[in-house]
Amino acid sequence: MNAYLLTASVTQSQIRQSQSGYRQPVSFQSWDSFPSLIVCADHADEAQKQFEAWLRTTPEGENPVQTEIKKLVAVQFMEQLFTESGYEPIDWALISQRIETTPQSDDGDNLEQGYWADVNQLVRPEKLSADIESLRHDLPEDIRSGLNWSADKQFFFVVSVLSPPMPPAVAEVEPESETTNPDDSSVAELDSWEAALPEMADKEVAALVQARNSAVAAWLWRKFAVGTQFVANDIDIDPWCGVVVLKEEQDQPREEC
Repeated sequence: MNAYLLTASVTQSQIRQSQSGYRQPVSFQSWDSFPSLIVCADHADEAQKQFEAWLRTTPEGENPVQTEIKKLVAVQFMEQLFTESGYEPIDWALISQRIETTPQSDDGDNLEQGYWADVNQLVRPEKLSADIESLRHDLPEDIRSGLNWSADKQFFFVVSVLSPPMPPAVAEVEPESETTNPDDSSVAELDSWEAALPEMADKEVAALVQARNSAVAAWLWRKFAVGTQFVANDIDIDPWCGVVVLKEEQDQPREEC
């Protein structure tokens, strides 16, 4: 069975009640989000179907949620778990169970994991450190001091290998129109902003990495990628997100990115 990382750009809306004061007036609220989920399925279309159904799920006891899926990005995971000691087969159900019983981190650990670090600049494929200790010394002090370096404290990272950027399109000159739609420019700006988000970029492959911080996770991937077609691709590193394994009776995802 394969595993897929799916991420969507969605706009959701719902009629909600305000709890302020003695009255409970209702209001129509709308919000944007970029949820992700790992789905284990035999085929990508099965994974996408389950993901879309999950996106449209309304929490029990709430008014129906209207969900518009504006864009969906899916990528297949590699079969092995990358660790500091080597590679292991991935048991998604077991890993999810472990994370449920021992959460990834508390608020104090969030900075130590290093999602704030620009690993594409810090861990370059053309200048890889020899080992983890060398990597630690090669990083700038202000970066190094903010990361967890205890080998006893390990986290799961989702590494996405981004597709190479498309060459810039040649702009076509259109005849000037006497009437213009003021909303066109704002929509174009929004689409451009959304497309620039790494989580919504096209991806080549994904990998699950267990490491002490994001810099080490990037280093483990870069070591593997040497000699492959992915050696120079930028990567995006995200926290663990929920996983659902499709069976005869489908499980429900446990958590969301």
